Amino acid sequence: MKPCFGYIRVSTERQGDGASLEAQKDAITGFASQNNLEIVRWFEERETASKTGRPIFGEMMNALVSGAAEGLILHKVDRTARNFSDWSRLHEVAKLGIDVYFAADSLDFGTRGGQLLADIQMALAADYSRNLSQEVKKGIYGRIKNGVYPFRAPLGYLDTGGGNVKAIDPIKAPLVSQVFELYCSGDYSITSLTEEMQRRGLKGVGERPVVRRNIESILRNPFYCGKMLVRGKLYDGAHEPLISTAQYRRVAAIKAQRFVKKSTKHELLFRGLFTCGACGQVLTGERQKAHVYYRCHTPRCGRGAIREDRLEETLREKLARLEISPEDQVTLESDIRAWLNKDGVKDIEKSLRLRISDATARLDRLTDLLVDGAIDKPAYELRKQNVEFEKQQLREELDALERSRAEEKDLKALLALAADLSSLYDAAPPPKKRELIRNCLVAPCVMDGQLVSHPADWLVSLRKSPKTDEKSHSAPQAILEGVRVMHAVVDVMP
Repeated sequence: MKPCFGYIRVSTERQGDGASLEAQKDAITGFASQNNLEIVRWFEERETASKTGRPIFGEMMNALVSGAAEGLILHKVDRTARNFSDWSRLHEVAKLGIDVYFAADSLDFGTRGGQLLADIQMALAADYSRNLSQEVKKGIYGRIKNGVYPFRAPLGYLDTGGGNVKAIDPIKAPLVSQVFELYCSGDYSITSLTEEMQRRGLKGVGERPVVRRNIESILRNPFYCGKMLVRGKLYDGAHEPLISTAQYRRVAAIKAQRFVKKSTKHELLFRGLFTCGACGQVLTGERQKAHVYYRCHTPRCGRGAIREDRLEETLREKLARLEISPEDQVTLESDIRAWLNKDGVKDIEKSLRLRISDATARLDRLTDLLVDGAIDKPAYELRKQNVEFEKQQLREELDALERSRAEEKDLKALLALAADLSSLYDAAPPPKKRELIRNCLVAPCVMDGQLVSHPADWLVSLRKSPKTDEKSHSAPQAILEGVRVMHAVVDVMP
């Protein structure tokens, strides 16, 4: 009897637990018995056939080349390989005189015609695999675009079936919310918080008590504030959030502060912030006796030098001069209301909602027509695509209007910040002081002992009479940049 290897494969561990592997094994064993072949070793793999570099397949090919068997029995062509790299290796071992058999396919791989037929079947299987992959990706990103998370629900949510929004877990969700509340209190480290949530009964996968990595995963997952992080990009989710965005940002700020590398040297307040006005070199800070000095160390320059306390005093004065007056604040608040509520925005919003409802009703009627046989499938798909495209455009317009409401809160908070820059600077810890300077002053430099700088665009815009974007019902872009600054500096998001 000719010694042969037997190779069986499934794509996933779940398939491997079922009858698929046994069915393949039975078919190969029966084929070997009918053709007077002896299976001397089995190779079992749980990898997709479209993936190159399968370890078991590679081990088997190497063993065949070394002469460990005279033949190879496989179940079917499409279960063997769906990529040309692995398929070419089968041809290589066949050229070495090793017989290749397919138990469920009626073809002779030892003949030119049999190899051609197998090549065609493999090419069709590879194309099917590629098409399936594309369709899966298309479906996943289609769900993401509609705000539906296409993967397993995070702790605190429940899966409700493919294509559906994740539902809140009535038992675990309150405990997950407590994870954020307790961490925001500042009284817990990750370790102590894990112990506390174990005491409160929060269970993870398999209903086992949560461990440290579960808590870390919860705290860094934006899903809980209504966002979906997929391959490094954030998308808006349609699910109900457990926490506010402000709470999520607060957690991130606390974590960042705790993991800042502590230095044993004197922490220089203005390190890397200022340049020499004469040569452009970054000023270097150095402590001398009771004071810190920032100097330019470019040879034969030396015009950029100033003491830290005097520099800070000048900064306070500059920030105070950049503050908007109470009168300007009132005027700008009036402008904000005009920006965001002009041209009958409420009427526009009402109209958009009605048109979205109408589009939904039309989709329902189309489905009824298809079920009743009034239209065929191609006509249904074409009309459905047009209506869905129209509905998506309407939804995007409505989303833009809804974002403008959030803008209004942000802009009012920004005005409060711009009216009190110097006090905010005094109250801020060193990292936030540096952040405030970076975002309020453009190209700050020291020239002959004097601080020279220009206000940032968003501060300049607050002092003008800016025009809004007529189409977006939004505040000017420069002022919206100021909103980003506000969040960066004070870690507050309405």
